Amino acid sequence: MIAKKIQRIRRAVWTWQQPLTHLPSLSDAPISDLFVWRSSPEWQTFFELIDISSLFEDDSLPQHVTFVFFDGSGHRISERKADLQASCRQTLDISSMVGRAQGETGTFAVFHSKTPGGITKLGSFLAERGYVSYCYRDAPLRAYVHGNFDAVAQVGADGQLQLLGGTSFLRRQYSLQHELQPDVVYELGLVNPTTTAQRYACKLISVLTGNVTRVKMVNVPSGGIQLVAFPVDDAGSMRLVIESRLVMARPLVFRIQNLKLDVFHG
Repeated sequence: MIAKKIQRIRRAVWTWQQPLTHLPSLSDAPISDLFVWRSSPEWQTFFELIDISSLFEDDSLPQHVTFVFFDGSGHRISERKADLQASCRQTLDISSMVGRAQGETGTFAVFHSKTPGGITKLGSFLAERGYVSYCYRDAPLRAYVHGNFDAVAQVGADGQLQLLGGTSFLRRQYSLQHELQPDVVYELGLVNPTTTAQRYACKLISVLTGNVTRVKMVNVPSGGIQLVAFPVDDAGSMRLVIESRLVMARPLVFRIQNLKLDVFHG
């Protein structure tokens, strides 16, 4: 009996009022991930847009989405609307929509103009966590990655936004689900979907010895992103542990080897 109570207390320390993501304040608010854009002479970003609401109900009225773009510091820099085509997929050039005047990296959200009534009645939300693709140095093929979190909601006709990322009372560790290999360049996109600035400790640990070989401290503003490069030398394979107050500090990983790009959530 006492052992069970102790177990409950230990679990409560890590779970009480510490959700992975919070619910929006409005029941019909559209939700989006905070997707990462890259725009430079070497990088192009694309988004696969689908009329999600048409998958749940037929509606002859035209629908649209609103793209909201943020710079690396989480500042809202621009908005663009795009009309949806029912039962069709559109590939949109995000780099062209952002332009070259806002830096080389940032985030964006995609909000659908309508949430089907059936979704709202179930107590759920229409969340955009679709596919983003990246082209590196004009390669003939692009690398695709799916959305990850319910990161931000649009909670009003005036376009007010609400960040949904959850934080922890205690600092937590997230172990990257990928072993870093020698002679490969890794760039980690650390996105902060919470309402406060976050500090990350990124630790490289030798697979062979278990010793910490390098630590990088990274500060990311609310709604912002920081790209962190981790070139792995000939010291052997490495594990990466990210320590922060996020409930789950899962990064976006860009893996580059001999100009070949792979991108995934670690």
